[in-house]
Amino acid sequence: MKATQMRGVIIVAIATIFSLGGCNPVALTPNQNDALRRQVRDLEEQVNAAKAKQVELEQQLAQSVKSAEEKSSIDPAILAATPHVAMVQIESSSGFLASKVGVEPAGCTARIYLEPSDGLGRFLQIVGSVQISVFELKAGGKSQTLGKAEFSPSQVRDAWRGGVFGTHYTFEFPLEAADWHCQGSVTAKLEFRDGTTGKIFTAERQLIQQK
Repeated sequence: MKATQMRGVIIVAIATIFSLGGCNPVALTPNQNDALRRQVRDLEEQVNAAKAKQVELEQQLAQSVKSAEEKSSIDPAILAATPHVAMVQIESSSGFLASKVGVEPAGCTARIYLEPSDGLGRFLQIVGSVQISVFELKAGGKSQTLGKAEFSPSQVRDAWRGGVFGTHYTFEFPLEAADWHCQGSVTAKLEFRDGTTGKIFTAERQLIQQK
């Protein structure tokens, strides 16, 4: 082979090698695109999650609006005939009694009978909390607290009693004071907080000593 032909072959070979080497930077492009595609996919997932949350919130809002519309669509005559608490009172037979012999701690127990009623004076079951305090009036207008108790809505529900002697709620709790001997004139003050309206009703009565 002549020298001129040999030089031509070498030049072609070198050009081929350089052309292959020149492809290396281009080979990085797909990897960069893959990273960009992953970023786009992550952003799309975040957007889809946000859209799903928005749809859920829209459904919740629509349900709330629907419930409000249904409530407002109740016949006014039905609303007018629905009983509500109008008054609470402590029944006259409420009182206090000495604890049984052998029961600790020794002292007295308050027994309060609560009678709630509607606007027609009829007994009405209630939902809410009750607070009761019992105190003794002293000379000079001063008072001494003998006992306090709070009852949750579930405890109030459990306190319901019904039978031959009428329907009421019965609440019992201990009374105790250093210089009080389970006798004399004591008074109970009751507060009922309506769980449906938030309105507060109060009642007060002097208690009798029971046996």
